[in-house]
Amino acid sequence: MRIRLLVLPLVIVAGCHTVANPFVHQKPQYSGIPMDALKAVALQVEQAVEKGERNVVIADQGGIVVSGEVVRQAIRTRIIRSALVKEMRASEFVCEKENGMLYILRSTKYKRATSSRDRDRDAGIVMSENNDRWTLYEGIAKSSGLPSRSLSAIQQAFYQARVQCMGGAPPVSQEK
Repeated sequence: MRIRLLVLPLVIVAGCHTVANPFVHQKPQYSGIPMDALKAVALQVEQAVEKGERNVVIADQGGIVVSGEVVRQAIRTRIIRSALVKEMRASEFVCEKENGMLYILRSTKYKRATSSRDRDRDAGIVMSENNDRWTLYEGIAKSSGLPSRSLSAIQQAFYQARVQCMGGAPPVSQEK
């Protein structure tokens, strides 16, 4: 019985290392990616999101395709949610990371400053925002015919555009 209790956690831990995590940030691969066009598109998207421009039309540029329905829908829902995300980023409990995702800094201070309902709401907003961001990154890679290894470069381009649109340095966690 004791052996089973010792072996089970080892099997679980070993299994966790074999599962690929799509949110792991890898070193960006820029070869074969039209970076100037990608950066221009990322800046247009992030400007529209930051301003909350619901009727924005972003055109395909230099091999970067954003006209697909999945990508357009991800952009639209990010724009609709932008006021909530800005409000959360203004707090000390939410940060942007270089992998292009939004994170809640779940500390004791955060738990004291918020109710269970607030934390549920915050988690829902962050999960929805990150889902749309990931859909946007993958959608651009797929519709533009970019290799899957280009996702890190796309994430980096959008993060840099977002920082630029926010007017400087966002609250960024240095933890990786």
